[in-house]
Amino acid sequence: MLEKIIKKHYDEIFRYCYHHVNSFSEAEDLCQDTFLSFIEHYGQYRNIGKTKNYLYTIAGNKCKDYYKKQRPLVMEVVPFKETGERIEDMAVLKHMVMCLPEEFKEAVVLRYFQNLKYGDMAAILKISTSLAKYRVKKGVELLAEMEGGSNGTKRN
Repeated sequence: MLEKIIKKHYDEIFRYCYHHVNSFSEAEDLCQDTFLSFIEHYGQYRNIGKTKNYLYTIAGNKCKDYYKKQRPLVMEVVPFKETGERIEDMAVLKHMVMCLPEEFKEAVVLRYFQNLKYGDMAAILKISTSLAKYRVKKGVELLAEMEGGSNGTKRN
C-alpha cells in the first residue's frame, strides 16, 4: 500500500519541493523527508481527505523548515530540451515567484506549477476555496507588476 502511494505521488511532490528550493539535490532530500515522515506517521493517519493533500501539507512544512534553517538559496536551472530563451524565461519566472510573499507564492506554485484544483489547494493550505482563489489572483497580479517594473512600464 505505501509503495503504491509513493510511486503515485513521488514525482509531483518532488516538483513541488523543487519549486520551493530551486535545487535538485535539496528537493530530493525534502521529498524523501516528506515520504519518510508520511511512513512514520502512517499508523496515525486517518484517511479523511485525499492522501495527496496530506503529502503536500507535509512537503510544505518540510520546505518551511528548510527556510527556517536559513540555507542559502541556489538557483539551479532544470535541464529542459528547449531553446535557451525558454530556459531563461523559466528561470526568471521562478525567481519572480520566489520573491512573492509566502502566502501568494505558495498559492501560485500549487496552482500553476503543480496544477492543483482550488479545492485541493484550500485543503492543503487550510484556507477557504475563495481565499485560495484570491491568493492566486493576487499572486498573478504581483507577478505582472514585477514583470512590468523590470522593463519600466507598470501594468494596471
